[in-house]
Amino acid sequence: MATTTKRTADTLAPFLGRDLALHYAAGGGFFEDADLLERRSGNGSDLDVALADGLVNLEQSLANRLKTRKGELAALGHPDYGSRHHELIGEPNVDRTRHLIKLYVLQALRDEPRIEQVLAASVRAEHTPPRSSVRIELALRVRGEPDVLNLVLPFSLGL
Repeated sequence: MATTTKRTADTLAPFLGRDLALHYAAGGGFFEDADLLERRSGNGSDLDVALADGLVNLEQSLANRLKTRKGELAALGHPDYGSRHHELIGEPNVDRTRHLIKLYVLQALRDEPRIEQVLAASVRAEHTPPRSSVRIELALRVRGEPDVLNLVLPFSLGL
């Protein structure tokens, strides 16, 4: 009989990974204009790059995956990384386009091994009547993590 081991914060952190921490200029869940986050050393005299780990790293990784056009990193050996929803730039903000965005986002998330299940996904127009921007809202079950990870990404269909 197989047994499952509940992950603790210590065992979950390596699974969620570690990467360079990014600072997003707009903040508040808008994953635009990222730059490396700096930190001061223990004595405060030296600057270094900060690291992101655990759920913070996963959230940053998912935002990066969805902000990257599929195939954009092929030359670096990652031809399947990214999402196809960028192919829809210039399309009208109608139900058909929003459904395609949702499909492409779900396809991109399918390739993320740290995601156990997508609990909810929606793409809606941010304005009435719709303009060029949509709001992508995701509720995700992360492997080994009891809490739901909510992620909101704006996306512009404008050029």
